[in-house]
Amino acid sequence: MVGVVSRPGTSEKLDILSTDAQYDLACACSCNTDEHRRRSSEGKWIYPVTLPNGGKSTLFKTLISNVCSNDCKYCPLREHANIHRCSLRPEETAKIFLDYYNQRKVFGLFLSSGVSGSADATMDRLNSTAKLLRKKYGYKGYIHLKIIPGASDAAIEETVSLASAVSLNIETPGENNLRKLSNKKKYIRDIIEPMKLISRLVGRGSRYERTKQTTQFVVGAAGESTKVSGFLSKEAAL
Repeated sequence: MVGVVSRPGTSEKLDILSTDAQYDLACACSCNTDEHRRRSSEGKWIYPVTLPNGGKSTLFKTLISNVCSNDCKYCPLREHANIHRCSLRPEETAKIFLDYYNQRKVFGLFLSSGVSGSADATMDRLNSTAKLLRKKYGYKGYIHLKIIPGASDAAIEETVSLASAVSLNIETPGENNLRKLSNKKKYIRDIIEPMKLISRLVGRGSRYERTKQTTQFVVGAAGESTKVSGFLSKEAAL
């Protein structure tokens, strides 16, 4: 007898993708060290966060896809890893988020993704979700979007124009360390130069000054000392 495996529905995909989203910090406005590990009992995609004033709120947090063409050795979603792959469409993501938002279960959205196709193709799906929310549905609230390493200047500027906060992870300090982790990513081209562009776009007096910029390290992935967590490498000084 041959079993039939049906395509996962939105809830099933969210269950997978929100679990895989746990590796990114959930909010640019908080430094709570364990916030990205705690979840609501109602859904893995609802995350509590700490606000600058000490108050508490919640974000809708997920990937739009866990398909990834990158080879980062530390990442459980890396290319050829044996995991269940799936993706959400921009319209699908926008509608399910708004359902929770309109019920006042979340105050904002955190959206990331594996690299499905090219960096810009992935950014287009992230940006398309944000554009639907901003322009079609009139949502004016909090959106945190991840910047995909290697994204073009145009894609990055569009993301900054749509988001309340953006982040591109340094991952590990220095080109030599990144080379130990990935044969595909280039430290200066894919990470440092885009971070400098973001800083210019959101700098004081700029058009997008309201947008926050954050990053994070994966400390120890390349065997470096944990002391590096206290500073950025020289190339990353923005």
